[in-house]
Amino acid sequence: MNRSFVKIPLIAIGLMGWVSIPMACSGNHATEQTDSHDHDSHDDHDGVDPHDEKEHAGHDHSGLISLDRHEAERFGVRTEKIEAGDFTDVILVSGRIESKASDEGIATATRSGILTLQPDINTGVKVVTGAVIGNIRSASVQGGDPSVQAVAARDAAKRELDRLAPLHKDGVVSTQKYNEALAAYENAEASLRSSRQGSASIVAPKAGIITQLLAKTGEYVETGQKIAVISGNTKLTLRADVPEKYMSVLAGIESANFRAASSEHTYDLEDMGGKLISNSSVAVAQKGYIPMYFSFDNNGQVTPGTFAEIYLKSATRHSVVSVPKVSIVEINGNKCVYTRHGEGHYEKHVVKTGASDGMRIEILSGLNPGEEVVVDGAQVIRMAETSATAVPGHTHNH
Repeated sequence: MNRSFVKIPLIAIGLMGWVSIPMACSGNHATEQTDSHDHDSHDDHDGVDPHDEKEHAGHDHSGLISLDRHEAERFGVRTEKIEAGDFTDVILVSGRIESKASDEGIATATRSGILTLQPDINTGVKVVTGAVIGNIRSASVQGGDPSVQAVAARDAAKRELDRLAPLHKDGVVSTQKYNEALAAYENAEASLRSSRQGSASIVAPKAGIITQLLAKTGEYVETGQKIAVISGNTKLTLRADVPEKYMSVLAGIESANFRAASSEHTYDLEDMGGKLISNSSVAVAQKGYIPMYFSFDNNGQVTPGTFAEIYLKSATRHSVVSVPKVSIVEINGNKCVYTRHGEGHYEKHVVKTGASDGMRIEILSGLNPGEEVVVDGAQVIRMAETSATAVPGHTHNH
C-alpha cells in the first residue's frame, strides 16, 4: 500500500502549520469520496492495461490526519490507551442537591425596621462566622424615629417620678405607687438607650454558603424574622428520585455519579467521600418515585438547592471497552472517535456506543483494546479533518 502526503493550511483552527493527509489505496470503494484523476480520455494512457485502469478506479481514497506534535500540545490534544475493564451499569434519574438540616444556620433580624443587605450578599456567596449580612434601621419606620419617642416617654416618666417623690416623703403617696413610678422611669431609660443605637447588624451564625435569602433590601422586617439560610461547607445530601419500576434493583445500588444542572462536569460520589444513607428498604414511594439519599463532602464547587442528573450505579460487567464521554464526536449522525498512530498521525473511527455512566461510554464496535484514543482535543482533530476534505486527496502523474 502506497501513501502520498498533501499539505494544507489549518486556517479553520488558526494553526500556524500544515496538515498532511497520507492517502492509502486499498481494494475497498470509498463511497463518500470521488476520484480526482485528471483523465480526459483513454488515449492519454498509452501503454496502460484497460484492466489495470478498471482496478484503479475502485481504489479507496481514505487516509490519516497528520498534526504537528507541538501544535497538538498547544491545543491540548491528549490521548489514552484503551483497555477492556470493569464497567458499571447505571440507572439514569433526576434529583436534587440538598443541605443537611443539621448543617444549616439561620440569620435573623435582631430588631424591627428597614432592611439593607450588604452589596456583595447573594445566594451562592461564601461567608464566615460573624460576617455582616445586612443592617436594620428603624428611623424610616412609619411613626417616626423610635429614639424620639423613647425620649418623650422617658421625660414623661421622669416628670411623674419627680412629682411623686416629695409626696411619698411626706407620706401622702404610698410606697407602692412611688415604686411603680420609679420602675416606669427606669424602663423608659433602658428603652431610650436601646433605641439610640440607631441600627442593628445581621450577622452570619456560621461559616458556609448562603443558599436562601428570605428578605430583600428595602423590606420592613420584624424582630426574629428569618433573613438568610446558610449551609455549612462540610456535608451535602444528594436525593435521587427513582421510578418505582426499578424497585427490584435498588438493593444493589450503593453509589452514584451526578452532574448538577448548571454544570458540565460529572462527579463520582466515591471520590467525594460519598455514601448511601437510605435505600429501598427504608425509602417511602411518593407519586410513583422512591427517594434515595446519599451523603458526600462538599468540595466548594457544588451549590445546594440545584437540580441534578444522577447515574445510579448497579451491576458491574467485566471486559468492557469504554472511552471518556469527551472522546465522542458526532459527525453526520454517526458517533466517532479518533486514534493516534505514531507521531502526530490520527485516524477516525465510526463506533457503536452502549451504556453511559455519566463519565464514560461503552463501545460496542468500531474500536479495539490497546488503541490510543484522543480523550482531550477531539474537536481540534475534527476541524483538521474538515479542512483536509476541502482539498483533493489523491493525484497521479502519468
